[in-house]
Amino acid sequence: MSNISFTYRDAKGVVSSRELIQWRETQTYLQGRCDADTFPKTYRKDRIVAFIFGEELLLGDAAPPAPTVSARKSPSNSAVAAAGGKPITPVDSIHQILFTGFAASQRAELERQAEALGMRVMRTAGKSLTFLCYGYNAGPSKVMKAQQAGAFIIDDEQFLRLIGTGEMP
Repeated sequence: MSNISFTYRDAKGVVSSRELIQWRETQTYLQGRCDADTFPKTYRKDRIVAFIFGEELLLGDAAPPAPTVSARKSPSNSAVAAAGGKPITPVDSIHQILFTGFAASQRAELERQAEALGMRVMRTAGKSLTFLCYGYNAGPSKVMKAQQAGAFIIDDEQFLRLIGTGEMP
């Protein structure tokens, strides 16, 4: 796979240059890893200011759709409270999530929040995994297996934003 380079404006308005050495694409996101990154990062395509090189490698509208989240039809009070009043649930099927690299108490709390929102918490990375949420002590082999399964790799802040807004940062 060839490298791709672009200028990116993050959610805070900060513009920086990014070069991804390993990447994949959906219709909405680019997810990849720079030389200095241990884990992949997710970039929204609508926040890309300009491509430096590699734009011709993108699939554009032919790329697979990104995972989507939407409000439940009749959420429980605990699910609504856990998500700050905005519960999520998958459109077609149950999202599967794996938490790795967290202290046991933190992982248990994140798992509780995911289950309250209708997500299925997994213990291993399988081909139907939607998200892998990593902590400070995540093992690279588990992250690699999740990437190969096509899962979105997010950290705990991105997970909390996802359950709060339904959108990846």
